[in-house]
Amino acid sequence: MVRFERLRRRDRWRYSVRRRFPSVDRIRLDRPIFVLGLQGGGTTLVTRCLLRHPSVVSMSGNSSYWVATDELGFVRNRMAALPSSLWGSSHRDDLAHPLFGTEHRSVWACDELLPAYRRTADDATSADAARFQRVLREHIGVYASARDSARFLDKTHANAVRIPYIDALLAGCDPFYVLVLRNPYAICPRVLRRKPPSWRTLPPYEEQLTLVAQHWENASRLAIEDGRRTGRFGALRFEDFLRNPEAVVRAICNLVGLSLRPDLIPRAGDRLPFATLKTDTKWYPLRDDSWEVSNEEIAIVEAHCGELAARLGYGPSAQPAQAEAGLLIA
Repeated sequence: MVRFERLRRRDRWRYSVRRRFPSVDRIRLDRPIFVLGLQGGGTTLVTRCLLRHPSVVSMSGNSSYWVATDELGFVRNRMAALPSSLWGSSHRDDLAHPLFGTEHRSVWACDELLPAYRRTADDATSADAARFQRVLREHIGVYASARDSARFLDKTHANAVRIPYIDALLAGCDPFYVLVLRNPYAICPRVLRRKPPSWRTLPPYEEQLTLVAQHWENASRLAIEDGRRTGRFGALRFEDFLRNPEAVVRAICNLVGLSLRPDLIPRAGDRLPFATLKTDTKWYPLRDDSWEVSNEEIAIVEAHCGELAARLGYGPSAQPAQAEAGLLIA
């Protein structure tokens, strides 16, 4: 019953006559918000805080359904509506790889796969722009309570290496980008266990971890470099969010131009919407998952991520000092 209701809410867009109205083309795309980051890095929880805002619309609904699927490039029927250059890292039959297969979770920005996912302003076309903008407008037309004040939000992870491309597709719309970072010394080994790609041939563990470390460094570095150039970018450490969610949510709202509301911050007593999976615990209480990391794993991650990690305040063991204003980079 719950799964059926999730699908119904998510795919109301497909069957709604509202998306066909001529008036959809007149909907203003006001500063769309793109939450960026890597699988397992805390993006879901941060995104849910913003999805609780009454002005925010996702691909599955509005603030009444803030635990929904929120990645345009992840769902097959949305992928069909988008240019393939905006697809995520799942269901990639077009990029079937002899090592990674068609599910590129946690490795889509490694050195070998990065060229297939990376897009810049030079790749943007007017046709792609029209198609992308139409998809966003349709979702606002179907789900928004008030079209004039709606802000579309998306969390497709692979967009972390496409900021210049998205900025060109949405020229004049002033999109904002929020990058969620997490300590690579901890997250790289963890995602290999929880969110691995669909290995066709399982390589040695050391090679797997090397690919994931490349992925963290490439995606994080490019998102920071590209995002800074837009002037509409901020990066936060998920560790800071776990320690002081109110400060981080306030900083994000200040950055993207949303009013701060108490219900955006996870609190005891918050009720999850009906169509929430029983296994879904990503809200309250906040949990900082801990796991053991070996010296060998630390050495592999440091070889690829050490310089950038140190600039961001990360090390193999110590918690980073909390960012004073909630956001690390703006």
